[in-house]
Amino acid sequence: MRRRLLQVTQLAVALTWAGCGFKPTTPAENGSGGSTAAGGSSSTGSGGSSSQGSGGSSSTGAGGSRATGGSFGSGGMPVSGGDITGAGGQSCGQTNVSIKPVPPDILIVQDKSRSMSDSSGSNCTGANCSKWAQVSSAIETVVKATDTTVNWGMIFFANDSSCGVTSTPIVPIGPMNGSKIQTAFAGNQPSSETPTTAAMNAAVTYMKTLTDPNPKFLLLATDGQPTCGTATGAGGAAGRGGVGGAGGRGTIGVPPTAGGTPDDSPNAEKAVGDAKTAGFPTFVVGIATSGSATANDTLNIMAKNGGYPQTGASTQYYSVSDTASLVTALNQILGKTLSCTIPLTDKPDYLSNVAVTAMDPNGKRIEIPKDDANGWSFDSSMSNIVLNGSACQQLQSVTLSQYQFIYACAGISICVDNCPSVTKP
Repeated sequence: MRRRLLQVTQLAVALTWAGCGFKPTTPAENGSGGSTAAGGSSSTGSGGSSSQGSGGSSSTGAGGSRATGGSFGSGGMPVSGGDITGAGGQSCGQTNVSIKPVPPDILIVQDKSRSMSDSSGSNCTGANCSKWAQVSSAIETVVKATDTTVNWGMIFFANDSSCGVTSTPIVPIGPMNGSKIQTAFAGNQPSSETPTTAAMNAAVTYMKTLTDPNPKFLLLATDGQPTCGTATGAGGAAGRGGVGGAGGRGTIGVPPTAGGTPDDSPNAEKAVGDAKTAGFPTFVVGIATSGSATANDTLNIMAKNGGYPQTGASTQYYSVSDTASLVTALNQILGKTLSCTIPLTDKPDYLSNVAVTAMDPNGKRIEIPKDDANGWSFDSSMSNIVLNGSACQQLQSVTLSQYQFIYACAGISICVDNCPSVTKP
């Protein structure tokens, strides 16, 4: 009886010091003969013993067996609990960690010109059919749905009744800005010219003040030609020409805006290109602009200069005419801002038995292969995973979502879908 008690005591001490530690196990840690852990199941090998726990790995001696599934013992604990890195050393089970791309910083550069009060030209009828109402509704919808994954901000142009623009955003970039952007729209109405050039320059000035490492983008939303150019002669020679103006690209025959300021399209197009050169590419959204050939031309050039022209559509800019089409466009744009480098936080010490999974459009969790061409890989620091090729495209098109990084001790079979008792930090 004393010999049996001594064996149990020795085993308890061994289990206390061994732990999982997320490292390869050491053969024959325990003495001869199998033993039963308190509250757990009994090992059957002669010469080795198994640590108790569902999914836990075991030390093996000659003839000893490995615990490959484990079970709950009376008073035992599930394998999904405990610390995989060995602090406390109580479990070697599978752990699923939700991972997300670094949130992009996106500054909305929003046109507040008087023409935004006009009808959107869609089949909409009623009080909320102006371009302003349609745009504000769409942006509020998308921003509120993504304000935990995107750092949004917004700047209006103009911020007075003419051509004035300030580089201080009405909503500075930051997380959880959905309600602030909604308040900004509610507190403002279209009332100005369209100083697109000044707005883009002001946006760049502000973006340069940001010091976080997040990817940065501008989203220009406007309903037509830039104005507030410098008038020369009888018309707008600085732009494409006003009434009687020999504009830089020839007389278009389009009169100046209601305020009489000349077209400033070439300067605005250059400002968008300059923003990209400064490190701030621009997505261009045109709001109910299909009726103006001149605006269409300007917006296409700005979209190309911004670095993200639309492909496979009739326009290079995102042409929208109502809330629904703008929501669709904004979601497409958001996908392109997502980084395919995803940071790992609280990663385990030993990265040998790991997997990356995501949710497919049917709600099924699937494993992404470890593949440098079209799957995932670690970066050189082993602190980030990188989605490559088609795996990156699936992230940016939002074909796949809800990514997870999964790890377990060596020898444990990782479960991908419909897994019981899996730790989800």
